[in-house]
Amino acid sequence: MNYFTDFAFQRRLACALLILVPATFSLRAQQELRLQEALAQAQNNQLYQARLVQIEVLQGKLQQAGRRPNPQIESEFETGAPWEDSNSYLLSLVLSQTWERGGKRDLRQQIAQADLEQASLEAEDYMRVLTSNIRLAFVELLQLQRQVSLLETHAERIERVLQFDQVRVREGEIPSLNPEYLLAELTELAAQRGEFVTQRFQVQYQLNTLMGAPVETEYGPVEEEQHEITLPSVEEVLRFASRNRSDLRKLRSAIQQADLEISMERAVAKRDWDLGLGYHLTRGAMESTDFRPQGIIDSADAGSNLVELRLTIPLSLWDDNSGNLSAAMAAKTVRERELAYAESLVQSEVLSAYQQFQFNQQRGELYRQNLLPKLEENLQRLEAAYQLTGEEVSEWLGTQREFLYAALQGLRADFHSRESVVKLEKAMGGSLEEVTLAPSP
Repeated sequence: MNYFTDFAFQRRLACALLILVPATFSLRAQQELRLQEALAQAQNNQLYQARLVQIEVLQGKLQQAGRRPNPQIESEFETGAPWEDSNSYLLSLVLSQTWERGGKRDLRQQIAQADLEQASLEAEDYMRVLTSNIRLAFVELLQLQRQVSLLETHAERIERVLQFDQVRVREGEIPSLNPEYLLAELTELAAQRGEFVTQRFQVQYQLNTLMGAPVETEYGPVEEEQHEITLPSVEEVLRFASRNRSDLRKLRSAIQQADLEISMERAVAKRDWDLGLGYHLTRGAMESTDFRPQGIIDSADAGSNLVELRLTIPLSLWDDNSGNLSAAMAAKTVRERELAYAESLVQSEVLSAYQQFQFNQQRGELYRQNLLPKLEENLQRLEAAYQLTGEEVSEWLGTQREFLYAALQGLRADFHSRESVVKLEKAMGGSLEEVTLAPSP
């Protein structure tokens, strides 16, 4: 017996393919995952953790920026040569302190604080992008799961019709359908399902990486209740994005920091002074020749106590720090240009996402409310007619294909609609609800 020409074996083989593909990719039990749980795990992302550690680094630098220069103690002791009078010696002790001029210490603290603020804004902006990518991966994972389920439902419908057909063939009510035609349909469904399952695992690995979870962990996304989205006006959205985007706030903070760096270069031009206070003790033997008239005293011990006040003032004769000051002013101009470009780019992102949201929302409603209900109704009518009369199965199968194609397109439209919401909120730097609740300017 040639099993490959036997219709019953071929049909069982096709059904086995539909069962084998999911069994191959579902070796481990899936864990249910809700969107809020996925977003909460974003804290485990390694790059986000690195940004948090960077904040700790800058907190240490801010603490160090408030430190004053350490004072210096200079000591000196001199005595005569051993073969000379060893009773002569000099003892000196000087305490000196650097006087920072131009407010350098306060400026150091402000610049360090600005660095810390920018690091916090960078971490916030990374989390904004990260959570948006997690939401996109979650929605795509949910879409692929629904697509696989839709293909399984389609295959089950064909299998149900084939089983019903076999019964009626055995009873002599209707002639048998074309087995090769139906086998090709089931095999194509198995191949298409395998592609969706492969894509699902690729998205799953990406989602695990974003969440900082083990790459091999499998999650089953849980569908949550969808709330009706109220789209604010484009003016409100643009205004909200300009005010709340963390990357724009970081650039504005960088401009303020540039002003502080300019002030610091001006302060550096005012050289620091060194103030010192010292004490000197000298002692030595005096001979008669040291006195006038000579011979009054043959010899005597002499000593002196001296107090020193020292002031060291550097002279800016050749280096007035003008080059560094000019560079700091030019750096501020660079940051201003970067801010202007970023603001234009944000406006472009917001407008593009806003229009895409409107288009995808209308497209999704077209599939959900118009096309799919009509195809489903026609499909049920044809299936009922076949079960009663044994006719129009070819038309039923054609309509079933149209329904499957339209349903897949509807799922894609739903995915793109949700995707556009995520991209719009990512471009705004907040949720649509926050735009509605934001105070008017």
